[in-house]
Amino acid sequence: MKRPPRCPAPSWSIIVTVIALFGLLLLTAAAYPVRAAAAQSPGAERLVVLDSTLAEIVVALGAAAQIIGTAAGSEHIAELAQTPRLPGFRQTSAEPILALAPTIVLLGRDRTLPQTLQQLQAAGVAIVKLGDEASEAGVEQRIRAIARLLGRGPQGEALVARFKSDLQSARQWVARARTRPKAVFILAGGGRPTVAGGRGTNTAALLEMAGAQNVADDFEGYKAMSQEALLMAAPEFILTNAEGLAAGGGAPAVLTAPGAAGTPAARSRRLITIPGQYLQGLGLSTPAGIRLLAAQLHPELR
Repeated sequence: MKRPPRCPAPSWSIIVTVIALFGLLLLTAAAYPVRAAAAQSPGAERLVVLDSTLAEIVVALGAAAQIIGTAAGSEHIAELAQTPRLPGFRQTSAEPILALAPTIVLLGRDRTLPQTLQQLQAAGVAIVKLGDEASEAGVEQRIRAIARLLGRGPQGEALVARFKSDLQSARQWVARARTRPKAVFILAGGGRPTVAGGRGTNTAALLEMAGAQNVADDFEGYKAMSQEALLMAAPEFILTNAEGLAAGGGAPAVLTAPGAAGTPAARSRRLITIPGQYLQGLGLSTPAGIRLLAAQLHPELR
């Protein structure tokens, strides 16, 4: 009986190749669960936070170490003093963000170009939009959403309770005021056009919480007011950003807004401001911002 022909012995090069491929498969199989776990484990997330009010919440929840990048406006957060800061308030390019290798980008207001977000998503970065509703309920929703994202539900509920208590205390203090002056927020200076804060804006909500009547309530969002509209509204106070009080052409920049110089606020020099972190959005800092603003609107509270 004939024996079947022997298969030729494999060459050493083939053996080495097979071993190498087998090793690569083992490494890939071992690495995949690590990557999957990293994507699913809240503690492993690397956050770029493009809104200071959201950054405040992450820090208050004890997760400052997970923030690897922030945008302009977060300078007041001491825990993030050494954290890389992206240039400007509006992100027009994905490259500086991708250079930080984030797993998640947190957004509040729409300060990032759509194409930038598309590039980030194409690179595998999760985009979490939390909105910027200017209300107590909106702040509470953002706290809870971030707490869920970080796997810190109990800490989130404790933070909501603290925020509600602080806000209630500030409102009770403002309730002692005997007046409700007419006021408006005007963003000015820095080479930008002057716009006023209408309905639904955080500055309008802040003015109302501080016991003022926002006179720019016949439109929504931030828009330019006509000279006639501002003069007719006759605000007794003009709240502005720090740049709005900077002199430009011999007068504060905010008075370059059409009609602003003819308002009761300008004639009485009632041009006021508070630190920028309180003007960027409603959040954990809002109760303190209410007290600072109300002290300028209501002398009897000082």
